[in-house]
Amino acid sequence: MKTQDILKIKENKTNLNITPFFKQRFSPRVFSSEQVSDNDLKIIFEAVRWTPSSFNQQPWYFYVAKKGSQGFDKLSSLLVDGNFWAKEAPILILGCFIKNGQYGENYYAQYDLGQAVATLVYQAQILGYYSHQMAGFDHEKAKTLVDENYTPWVMIAMGRLGDYEKAPQAIITMDEKPPQRKDKVYEII
Repeated sequence: MKTQDILKIKENKTNLNITPFFKQRFSPRVFSSEQVSDNDLKIIFEAVRWTPSSFNQQPWYFYVAKKGSQGFDKLSSLLVDGNFWAKEAPILILGCFIKNGQYGENYYAQYDLGQAVATLVYQAQILGYYSHQMAGFDHEKAKTLVDENYTPWVMIAMGRLGDYEKAPQAIITMDEKPPQRKDKVYEII
C-alpha cells in the first residue's frame, strides 16, 4: 500500500467546516529515518512551554531521545511488543506528570500533561512531523529512569511520515483502517 493511500484513508471525514489541519492529523506507525532537527525540537518544546495549565503550574516534564543514542535504547526497551514499530521512529519522548507542586498535590496534573502533549503533537504537525502517542510501555520500569517526583504517563514516537510500501504487512493492516470517531461528543443542557 502506498503512503498516499494511507493518507487518504486516514483523513478524517466531516460535513462541518473544521480546519483541514485537524482533518489531516493521524498517528502513523511508519516513520522516515530523517532526524527531527534540534531547532525544530526547540520550537516544539517552546510551544509546550506556553500550554495552559491549572494555576500555571506546568506539571509536565519530557525526556527526549534520538534514535542511535543510549537514551533511545532505554526508552525503546520500555515499549510493549505491540509497539515494536516505534523503535524505528527517529525520536521517542517519555511524557511525565508532576503530581506535587507549589500548592501541594495537583489533581489536574494528568489533564495538564494531556494539554501539553496535544500542544506538542500539533506544533510538530505544523512543522511537518507526525506523532503517535502510546500507553503501551512498562510504566514501573520507566519510573527507574526519571526523577522521583515525575510519573511516566505517555510515550510518543515522532518523525516524518515514512514509506508504507516498505512497511511490514502487520503495520499496514493496522493503519489501513479508516478512523472511527463517535458521532456525539457534547450535549447542550
